[in-house]
Formats: sequence, structure tokens, C-alpha cells
Amino acid sequence: MTASPTHPAPPPTPALSAWRAEFIHPADEHAFRTSVQHSMARQLRVALALWAGLLLLFALPDLQVLGAASPLFWQLLAYRGAMAALLLGAAGVLRRQPHWATDGRLVAWIAVIGYPFYFLLFHVREDVRIWTVGMVMFMQFCMFLFLPGRVVVFVPVAVFGVVGSLLSFVLLGRPPATLLGLAFLLTLPALVGYVAAARLQRVQRQEFALRQRLSETNAALQAEIAQRIELQAELERQATTDPLTGLVNRREFSRRFALDLARTQRDASPLSLVLIDLDHFKRINDQYGHAAGDAVLCTLARLSGSCFRSIDTVGRLGGEEFAVLLPGADLQCAAQAARRLAQRLADTPVEHEGQRIVAGMTAGVVQRLPSEDSLDSLLQRADLALYAGKQAGRARTMLALPDGSHQEFYTGLHSIG
Repeated sequence: MTASPTHPAPPPTPALSAWRAEFIHPADEHAFRTSVQHSMARQLRVALALWAGLLLLFALPDLQVLGAASPLFWQLLAYRGAMAALLLGAAGVLRRQPHWATDGRLVAWIAVIGYPFYFLLFHVREDVRIWTVGMVMFMQFCMFLFLPGRVVVFVPVAVFGVVGSLLSFVLLGRPPATLLGLAFLLTLPALVGYVAAARLQRVQRQEFALRQRLSETNAALQAEIAQRIELQAELERQATTDPLTGLVNRREFSRRFALDLARTQRDASPLSLVLIDLDHFKRINDQYGHAAGDAVLCTLARLSGSCFRSIDTVGRLGGEEFAVLLPGADLQCAAQAARRLAQRLADTPVEHEGQRIVAGMTAGVVQRLPSEDSLDSLLQRADLALYAGKQAGRARTMLALPDGSHQEFYTGLHSIG
């Protein structure tokens, strides 16, 4: 008996690192980065372009304060231009290598290169020193929240920004109290940015894991549905098919008769039935064995496929008894098809364990009478015709006439009953 399919177990949820905000298992992390690399690369290219634009835009205040004749202005402008070119170049690289966006190290190195510009401003632009501190604080915060990447990569960059700024103020001779306050001001936005970005990235990965889990569960359910459909089809096949010959069984034969009968009554078309019985089948089983008998049954079933039409229904009613429904065929057409099958069977010896078995058959053929509405009635009249053929010497195709007499169908018709 076929086992019923079991419900698929839900796949385990991948574990996340608390401080890295990444999947612990490398394969899970790689799958996540692969799924978001193109969207992350697009976001990062926009962010880098905005970063480059802001760098160049803030050259205008330098020009206003320092003047075009100031060598410092041109030095700062050159630095700004180089940084903008680097940012735009990185954006171009990301278009060709989107996986670098999810790696995070490219942006981290650019940020490391960019921080010294602010360290320099602490020394050369005393008038905007407080503003520069605010820009570093803003950069610490934006690095985590507005630059797509990995928080674990941005942490050392943020530390570099804090330490570099503090060293700049140490060189400027600021007292420890000022340095302590500055450390707090620069660390706070980095800490807030890290916490917010880590939470955001954990949520993103949890959503990815949930989508993966739903996708895998859906795939498992789809497989189960397909398995159930296949099982249902197999059960239906077993319920309607003879397991030895592959022909329809008596139950399915009766169902198809009801369909053909309804069509016949609607169209006023003929409906015929052929009842077939193998001759001396018990002798074949006794002499050659039941396996040989099964081979003869399967041969008859196989030959019937080429002797009857595709719309005809060939069924095995039991033992060596077969029946054929022929919708739209009259008595003569049905008898011709039955005779054709008998001739094919006689001309096709069954090879079994080195022996050739020549089988024969007797058939009783009937055409539905206008008053007949049951399969049993047709089978009974066909069985009487078949019995008459057996009594007449077997290997015959017998016709059941409307008046109750029987005639052999061969080169001519002659009454025997």
C-alpha cells in the first residue's frame, strides 16, 4: 500500500550574531548578500554621488572666506576634487562589481581616506572648527545609516574618526576636559548609528530568512501537492485498471458504458459490445503454468489496441473474459473488429520460456436494442452468443441477432441456433 505523504517540517531559522548583525553561518550570509547586492549597489552609487556633490558644493564657502588668491583654497579644492573623483570612481566600480557593495570594505576605505580632510580643517580653518566637529559627528552617524554596508566594517572606521579628531585637538593643545567632551560628542552619533544600523540589518536578515523559509515551505508544499496528485492519480488508476493487462476493470467498464449509452440515446447512434473468451485457457495454465497464462492475457490486451478504435473501450471483466464497447459501430462493424483481433491473436504465438503458445478466442457480438438500457442485458445476450460459439467448436465470432438467434460471422452468415 502506498504511504501517504507527510507534512514537510519547517526549515530551521538561521542564527544571527548579536554584535555583527550578520548570519553566523557563512552560507546563509552569502545567500543574503547575493540577494541584495544589486539593490545595495544602486543605493550606494547614489550615496557616493551625493557625497561627491556635497564635497564640491562646500568649496563655495571656502572660496567666499579664503578667496581665489589663497593657496589654501586651491589646496582644499584639490583635496575635494580628488575625493570626489575617488567617490565617483568607486560608484563606477560598483556598477561593474555590485558584490563589492555588500562586502563593505570599499566604502570603509574611502571613509578612512576622507576623514583626514576634516582633521586638516581643524588646523587650517579655525573659523569653521566647530562646524567641522559637527560635520564629523554627522559623518559618524550617516556612515552607519545612509551608506549601505556592514556595521562590523564601519566600526573601526568610526573609531578611526574619533581617535583622529582627538589627536588633532591634542596637537592644537586643547585641555583634557575639552578632549573628554569632544570624545563624547563624536562617539555618541557613532554609537547611535551603530545600534540603529545593527538593528536595521538584523531585521533585513530576519526578513530574508523568513522569505527563504516561506519559499522553502512553499516548495515543500508544492512538492507535497504534486505527490498527492500523483498518489490520487495512482489510486484512481488502481481503482479503474486491471493490474495485469492495463485494461479498464469491470467497474470502469460499467462507468464508460453509462457515458456511451447517454451519447447513443442522445444521438440515436448504434452501440455494440463484443464479449471475448480465450479458448482452452485452463489447459494453457495447466500445461505451461500460470505465468504463461498471464502472458497470453497480456498479449490479447496488447493486440486489442491495434484492432479497435481509440474511442472503443476494452476491458477485462475477470479471468480470461474480456469485453469491448464500440460506440457508433453497428453489429457488422463490431464483428469485423472482433474477427480481426481473433486473426491477430492466432497469428501471434506467445513466447514463454522457450515455448510457443498459440492461443485462440471466441467472441459474442451484440448491438444494443432500442429498449436496452443496462449493461447486464447486453452482456447476457453476448454471453449466449459466445456460448453458442463454444458449443459450435470455439475459435468463432458469433452474432446475437435481435430475434434471439445466433449466427457465425465469417465469410458468410449461417444460422446455428
